[in-house]
Amino acid sequence: MESTTKKEPVANDPGEKRAASPPRVVHHSRQRGPLARFLRRNVRPLFSRRLSSFAAAVVPRLYMLYMQLVWATSRIEGRDFVRLKGIIAEHNGAVGLLWHEEVMTVAFGYYYLGFRPHTLASVGESGEVIARMLALCGFVVFRGGSTTGRSRRREGALEEMIAHMRTHDQVIYGLTVDGSKGPPYRMKTGGIIIARECGKPIVLARTWYKRCLRLPTWDRMAVPLPFNVIRYYLRGPYFVPDSACSTPGLEDFRLHLENDLIDLAAQSYDDMGQARPANLVKRSTSGERPGTHH
Repeated sequence: MESTTKKEPVANDPGEKRAASPPRVVHHSRQRGPLARFLRRNVRPLFSRRLSSFAAAVVPRLYMLYMQLVWATSRIEGRDFVRLKGIIAEHNGAVGLLWHEEVMTVAFGYYYLGFRPHTLASVGESGEVIARMLALCGFVVFRGGSTTGRSRRREGALEEMIAHMRTHDQVIYGLTVDGSKGPPYRMKTGGIIIARECGKPIVLARTWYKRCLRLPTWDRMAVPLPFNVIRYYLRGPYFVPDSACSTPGLEDFRLHLENDLIDLAAQSYDDMGQARPANLVKRSTSGERPGTHH
C-alpha cells in the first residue's frame, strides 16, 4: 500500500513556484518468520479443532436448556400446525419452507409440536454444531448446504434428499429457503424441486415472537427471550404445477411462493406490533398464483 501527499498550488497565482512533493512512503507488510509460519500452519489448527469439538459437545445441550426455559415461560399461540399433521398423513409427506431468520427456533419449536422433521445442515464446524442440536430434537439431518463455499458444501445432497423422501413414509422436510448465506427473504429453489420430484405438497411455515434479540448476522437471526408470546403460522398446501417442469415455470412458481412467505412474515411482524424490516419486500408477479389449494 502506498501513501503520497503533495501540496496543492495556490489558486490564481500562476507565478508562484510549486513546492516539490515529499518523497513517497511505502508501507511494507510484516513478514512472518519461520517459527510464526510453523505455529500458524501446525499448532493453531489443533486449538481450533479442540474448540470446535468442545462447542459441538456443549452448545447443543445449552441450546436445549435455554429453549426449554423460553417455551416454559411463554404463551404459545396458533394451533394451525395441527393441520400440518393432516397434510402429511393425507399426502404421505410434505415440504415445509421458512425464512432463515427464525432458524433459532426450528429445532426445538417443531420438537415441541411433536414433529420429527428432516432438514439440511451445511458441512463444516458450525454445521456440525447445528446438526447435533437438530439430532437432539429428533431430526434426520442431511449434510450439504446451498452456500458456494467449498468447505461448507457437499455435492449430491439434493438428490439424496429426493431419494430418501421417495423411499420413506411420512417425511416432512423443514428448509430455510434463503439460507445459508442469503440474500434474506429471497427463496432458493431446492425445496420446490424436492416437492416436484417427489409429488409432495409444500407448506409455508413461520414461528415468531413478541420479544427477541437480533444477532449481527446476514439475516439478523432472532433469538426469542423468556416470558414471551410465541405464535405459529402455516399456509398451504401448495402443489407444484406442471408448468414448473420448465425453467420459466419454476421461476414463476418460486416467485409466488416467495411473495406469499414474505406476506406471512409481514403478518407476524404486524401481529406482534413490530416494524417490518426494510428488505422484507415483494417482487412483482403477473397472473394468478399457480398451485395453490384453497
